[in-house]
Amino acid sequence: MRVFWVLFWVLAVAALFAIAIALTGGFALPDRLTAVFFQVQPWLPITFELEHFLVVLVVASLLLAALGFAVSGAVVSRLLLRQSRKLGEVAAARREGERTQELHLQQYDQLGSLGQILSGQLDKRALAQHIVEAASRFTSLPQSSSLASLWILHFETDTFRFERGFYCDEALFTKTVFELNEPPFAQLVSTQQPWITVEAGVWKPLVKAEKADRLGAATGLMLIPLIIENSVLGVLAVFCHPEVVKAAGRHSAFYAAVWAELTLALAIAVQGEVAILDRLTGVHNREYFMKRLIQEIERADRYHLPLSLLMIDIDNFKPVNDTLGHQQGDAVLKIIAKLIKKAVRAIDLVGRYGGEEFIVMLPETGYGDEAGASGGALTVAERIRKAVDEEFRGLQKPLNLTISLGAAARRFPEDRAMGHQDLIRHADEQLYQAKTTGKNKVCLFQPEKPQQVS
Repeated sequence: MRVFWVLFWVLAVAALFAIAIALTGGFALPDRLTAVFFQVQPWLPITFELEHFLVVLVVASLLLAALGFAVSGAVVSRLLLRQSRKLGEVAAARREGERTQELHLQQYDQLGSLGQILSGQLDKRALAQHIVEAASRFTSLPQSSSLASLWILHFETDTFRFERGFYCDEALFTKTVFELNEPPFAQLVSTQQPWITVEAGVWKPLVKAEKADRLGAATGLMLIPLIIENSVLGVLAVFCHPEVVKAAGRHSAFYAAVWAELTLALAIAVQGEVAILDRLTGVHNREYFMKRLIQEIERADRYHLPLSLLMIDIDNFKPVNDTLGHQQGDAVLKIIAKLIKKAVRAIDLVGRYGGEEFIVMLPETGYGDEAGASGGALTVAERIRKAVDEEFRGLQKPLNLTISLGAAARRFPEDRAMGHQDLIRHADEQLYQAKTTGKNKVCLFQPEKPQQVS
């Protein structure tokens, strides 16, 4: 910088000297000044001697030169300052780019390590623990650790249940089971998009008021839907520092990669459950149901227990799809599946047999005429029929739906020769009987009583 200023002043003096030579026509300056003096003397307000005129002219020239130098220096200084700032900004941008590149390399190294950890696990509990630990680690700051919790969709009840927490447990939350239409999960299910915010109103329905101080500085919230085959099967609720929320937009690609890894881990964790369930209704699929039915018949024989089966079909369901569309039809199937599951016991098994048909297995249940029996297949079937009838009663066609049911029981020892196919056939025949004799009813298989030998 100092060399530049010296060069500037040398050039400035040389330029002034060159201008002076050009104006004076070489070095004949005294003659020129004398001629100028005699030309302007008549116009001067006072009388000047030549010497005085020359002094005034020299002083004025020096002042003008000094002013010119000052202005030039200011302009050059401003240009240099602007250039210096630009160079500083470029250098700062370069340093920031290098830091960002280094950060990204570290982050993707961490992602690689995360993938190796997750791919080495198959146990659901272990994977759930790794998921919440990773979610906390990738969103924590040195001054504030993030609290992460994992909520998994429970297919049997269509609810989100608290599965695992890191730096938090179920005591932090208002409840451990949320319906799909309850805040804050409802928005995630409908939009299938992350919800990242610092608004306290979002997490208030989730966290107990008296436990809010446990969050500390982690008052920002990331709600991340974990989507598998276009369905939200899990939700990560991460309480983090507000600065993490602000930075989430700048690092969206990185966080998207993290959530994708954790979604894959969740898919591995729940793959066993997904494989045995009907994805639309949440009840068990036909293949799994048949395996369990065979197993339960073997158990019934081993312990001398009865077993009953219900076949269920929705009456007049086709007009729903034809007039209202398959989306409305799917919604009806979900509602009826939920009503069936609610009407049976925990040990009972509900399956989707196909289309609008459902099948229910009732272990340790006969016709209801056994000694000490509080209910039987007919009682359960009637309870399901009434629940569906009350749910859709009063709705306009074609949504004023009912169901028909066929019931059959396998007694012991009378029916020990009855296999699972025979049991299904008997229940299906009774379902057909109910459909053809008025619908919205239950028909019960009546076994032949053995003839007494006299």
